[in-house]
Amino acid sequence: MYRKLLLGSTMLAGLISAAPALAQNVSGAPTQPSANVISEVVVTGSRIPRPNLQQPTPVETLGQVVIANSGTANLGDILTQLPAIGFSGTIRANSNNFGNGYGVSSINLRNLGLSRTLVLVDGYRHVAGDIGTNAVDVNSVPVALVDRVEVITGGASAIYGSDAVTGVVNIVLKKKFTGIEAEAQAGADDGGYGANYSASATIGQNFLNDKLNINVTGFWTKQAGVDARNLHNAHNYGSVINPADATCAPDFSVCSNPKVNDGIPDRLLVQNVGSKFVTLNGVLLNANTFQPQYSFNAAGQLIAPPTQTGYNSFAFGQLPRNCQDCYFGEDFEQLASPFESKGAEFRANYEFTPHLRAFLDAKYVETDTVNTIQPSFSFGDFQLQPDNAFIQPDLRGALVGTAPSDYPFIGKFLNPGRVAASYRRTYRIVAGLQGDFDATFSNVKWDAAINYGRTNDHFRNSSLKITDNFAAAFDSVIDPATGKPACRINVPSAPQNGIGAAAAAGCIPFNPFGQLNNAAAYAYSFGSFDTTDSLSQADATINASFDSGRFFKLPGGPISVAVGGEYRMERTFEVNDPRLVAGSTENLSSNSSGGYNVYEGYVEGNFPILKHNGFLRDELTLDVAYRGAQYSFKQVGYADSYKFGGVYGPVDWLKLRGTYARAIRAPNITEAFLPPSPSFFNVADPCSQENIGSNVNYPKNCATAGVPVGFQANTNASIQGVTSGNPNLNPEKSFSYTGGFVLTPPMIPRLSITVDYYAIKIKNAITNVAAQDIINNCYSTSAGLDPTYCSLFTRSAANGNINFVSTTFVNASKLYTDGIDVQVAYSLPVADYTSRWNYTRFLTGRLSFDLTANYLFHLHDFPFQTNPNQVQILEGTANNPHMKALLATTYTQGPLQFVYSVRYLGRGALFNRNPDASDHSEATDVPYATARFYHNLAVHYQLHGKYLDGAEVYGGVNNIFGDLPPYQTIGQAGTSGANADTGYDLGRFIFAGVKFKH
Repeated sequence: MYRKLLLGSTMLAGLISAAPALAQNVSGAPTQPSANVISEVVVTGSRIPRPNLQQPTPVETLGQVVIANSGTANLGDILTQLPAIGFSGTIRANSNNFGNGYGVSSINLRNLGLSRTLVLVDGYRHVAGDIGTNAVDVNSVPVALVDRVEVITGGASAIYGSDAVTGVVNIVLKKKFTGIEAEAQAGADDGGYGANYSASATIGQNFLNDKLNINVTGFWTKQAGVDARNLHNAHNYGSVINPADATCAPDFSVCSNPKVNDGIPDRLLVQNVGSKFVTLNGVLLNANTFQPQYSFNAAGQLIAPPTQTGYNSFAFGQLPRNCQDCYFGEDFEQLASPFESKGAEFRANYEFTPHLRAFLDAKYVETDTVNTIQPSFSFGDFQLQPDNAFIQPDLRGALVGTAPSDYPFIGKFLNPGRVAASYRRTYRIVAGLQGDFDATFSNVKWDAAINYGRTNDHFRNSSLKITDNFAAAFDSVIDPATGKPACRINVPSAPQNGIGAAAAAGCIPFNPFGQLNNAAAYAYSFGSFDTTDSLSQADATINASFDSGRFFKLPGGPISVAVGGEYRMERTFEVNDPRLVAGSTENLSSNSSGGYNVYEGYVEGNFPILKHNGFLRDELTLDVAYRGAQYSFKQVGYADSYKFGGVYGPVDWLKLRGTYARAIRAPNITEAFLPPSPSFFNVADPCSQENIGSNVNYPKNCATAGVPVGFQANTNASIQGVTSGNPNLNPEKSFSYTGGFVLTPPMIPRLSITVDYYAIKIKNAITNVAAQDIINNCYSTSAGLDPTYCSLFTRSAANGNINFVSTTFVNASKLYTDGIDVQVAYSLPVADYTSRWNYTRFLTGRLSFDLTANYLFHLHDFPFQTNPNQVQILEGTANNPHMKALLATTYTQGPLQFVYSVRYLGRGALFNRNPDASDHSEATDVPYATARFYHNLAVHYQLHGKYLDGAEVYGGVNNIFGDLPPYQTIGQAGTSGANADTGYDLGRFIFAGVKFKH
């Protein structure tokens, strides 16, 4: 079947080169093409050209007003201002981790997953930037070339293919350009952090009697990182168990589980939540109780352990603010990674004849990112030996009488910090032909293109612990030959214990007390290790459009048809330093490779049943689309998608529109082919006494599993495990609906209002089961222990703590979201009103308002097919507030322009909203992050003079009132967690720039 579909598609060829159509700005108001942009514009959502207000699929558009006044050249941050796009794919959200996605800014439409949003550039696919998600790094697209960004929700797979399960984001670039355009901009937060700089220049020229246009753009941007401690409201907030709702030990070393549903907050949000169990100076933990026994200052001198005044979990609590030997999460918390991006793009267009044109788009982009991460640590991994070379007299005296087997264990951050640096190189070239010809039955518009892209990612993880070397270095003794510390393995006269037997030569002893190790000691025990990822994409497309006007017409006009075919090949490779693969370091990795091919063909039709036929019969148009695809995945094989839509206009100023679509997404390469890859997980043990009351089934099932009553888990440190792909995955299916209206009331010219309801349901959703979900589901069912999940993790026979978790990709039960999008646009010449009074007569400019808003009804995740009724409620949280909106107000008069915008983020819950969680209303005493209004102002002024024509200066302030993120959402280890993907501004940002056009 798919071969017949492809054959029919390729008989015509080409992308739609449509008659001129109006694009849309943020709210849907018509925007005329500029002089430097090709007049042919096809609005995303259909291969058949027509404006947004006339098609059944709603389109949100981010236009020049928002892009030019954002104060940043980071396209990912600009796009997240649209309410439909989540924050989880941004550089901020990808900061502070060892995953290969840091430095990437990807788009998560409707917060349904990065892999489910298809990102196009000028209607063509773009190579991904991250091997894990196969998501496009939008920061590889230069902002200087972006004309607008169009976003559609749902129903897009039938038009554009797989990956468009939740919708499409199409980045439309400026086309033909002549002259010179240059811009430079700088900005920073008024607190002195988060500085960024950018510069770009475009040069274009026509040749051969204007048949050939060539333009070249160079661009550069640099953004400083932001650490949690830069924010003056960041005081290591975290939650502690409320003593008024539980029974706590006098030293707050342990608290019982809070009482449920008694109207008293279970936890209190307080400052200075940290740990005295793992510190930079080192802590000695009692061998029997595992409680801190001895603490040290930076010089390695013995000091009293700090006093804890609140209990968070086994290793975390409320501590003195200026503690000498405590760990606070903000010490190492990076809210935004510093990055630098630079590159060049070459674009050429050649017109052979008025009916045949060629185009070429080639670019190269370098993006470098640095991630600073919490240091390597020992959380009781090493026991102090009685003959350790660095035991000072004060500690030696304190340990007198201690049996060797009872010597304490060490808790310590082992180095100043780990650094993960990525060097990402993106290459892309698109070459093709566009044209039209008379095929007797119709004039056919077509294009064909070949698209190749490649991303090479080089990662260097520095200051990783070399396992055998560190073990040997930590086990030090005094060398009797020199009287100085030495590694035991280098002192033949010392009793040997086999520790560090595989260590490299040249061992340098490691001092576990204070911060006294030199560079040579660090260099021996820690090292740098490289990983190289490569992603490639080859894509060939051929599309065409025509209508039936010469031989058949419906009452509303001719039928319009678009057809096309596509071949795509995706490949990924990951190669790691052999020492990472061999398990010689704390970070384990494995080499991997994978790929697939897919052949696709589609057909789309537009049927104008009625057009201007009188009252209640102004318009009736139906749309259909179908796409078939043959995958090389044996589990997928042939897959098809379809779409139905329609527009009904009872009168010319009111149109009702709606769509229904089914979409298919095949698993990407990582989901299907990732070999078992070592990883680390942060989990909370549901059987630990501070958590066991959060589900009615936990006490019974934990007891059945042999976990004793009163068990206190030690899971504050990362737990080892593996993640793997699943070649037996089935494709996921999406069903989406939209329905709404377009209102352009004649009594208010230049006003347009669109309101659309959307709903997306994804069955067999491909997901990586989170380690926490695996552990929770082992104990959460009323039927008893669930062997499916209990078999995926293990507990230590010695202490009962969870010590290993296996995760993989599975077909979940379903995902579901629905909500309402509202877009309003209005513009007016103010002179119609200001001319009435003398004191306002000088105001003769134009005022416009553009509003886009989203209200989220539901965002539900049903992660387990074995328990299909278990739901995770994600809407109404700090990451997914019910309400988001963006309003841009622009006033232009002569050379002066003012742009005032307001971005709104609604209130968000900071507690677990799932129905099986307890104490929704009393989880903490501060259960919600308050709503935020961010006010932004930018001013532009065009200069005039002999050498100044075409020059413009501008400046602005984002977040005028300097609102910082809610203190509850600034992340810290061991507390309620980091919310880097909530989208809160990090403070007042001031910027200025200059632009020149000639």
